[in-house]
Amino acid sequence: MGSIYELPTWVIVGSIFILTFIANEVGFLAGRREGKNDSEGARTVSNGLKASILGLAALLLGFSFSTTTAKHYQRQRLVLEEANAIGTCYLRAGLLSDPQRSELQQGLERFTELRLKRFEFALDHDTYHETLKQMQVELDSIWRTVETTMQSQPDRIVPSQIVPAANSVIDLNTTREWSARNHMPQPVLILLCICIIVSSMITGHSSGQVGKRYLGLWVAFNVLLTLVLFVILDFDRPRRGLIQVDHQPMVEVLETMQPAAS
Repeated sequence: MGSIYELPTWVIVGSIFILTFIANEVGFLAGRREGKNDSEGARTVSNGLKASILGLAALLLGFSFSTTTAKHYQRQRLVLEEANAIGTCYLRAGLLSDPQRSELQQGLERFTELRLKRFEFALDHDTYHETLKQMQVELDSIWRTVETTMQSQPDRIVPSQIVPAANSVIDLNTTREWSARNHMPQPVLILLCICIIVSSMITGHSSGQVGKRYLGLWVAFNVLLTLVLFVILDFDRPRRGLIQVDHQPMVEVLETMQPAAS
């Protein structure tokens, strides 16, 4: 995603907000200069083109908002699915005999704790990546325990129930990691910012044609556009921002494990 994604949301939104007012003034000066010689027909054509551009910008903002919202709910659903997979694997591990039962249940508990730690320290680069490594170590240990169980127990009916449950835990971990990195493409984000700035320039140009700065309308228009951009970016950044993925299902699964472990 590059450097733009690593920038704080408020830096991007704040910069665009300032640029919208600069665009308002640039558009106003251009509209006032050109408006003196515009005929009624020329203004009609100009207004039609402005409406087309604003409509295109609104369409792009709407699609971007819809896409990032869908991704947010996808990440939310994956939390629930992973919590269910961990809980199922934990319960099925209880059907095994020791030491495989204890090893598998303790590994799942440690993995769940690391999953929550990863969410808590998402903005701490070193802790975040160290936690990812530890999570992979726990998953490898869980799978080795499953392999040992299948090889050591002659009755494979019960152990065979562990294989798909452990596979689901591993697969959903990979899916969630991919989903967390699946951001809006950088060119789309740049295009959104350009559309917002151009839209503000158009409103300034229309004001310039009549020779009056409508500052209140400029502020309202710019605030609404930048707020929409802020929400789009916030949905697209699960590791930061105000709108975050709820990890309560993982917390509840961990709570069910700890009394049994104690």
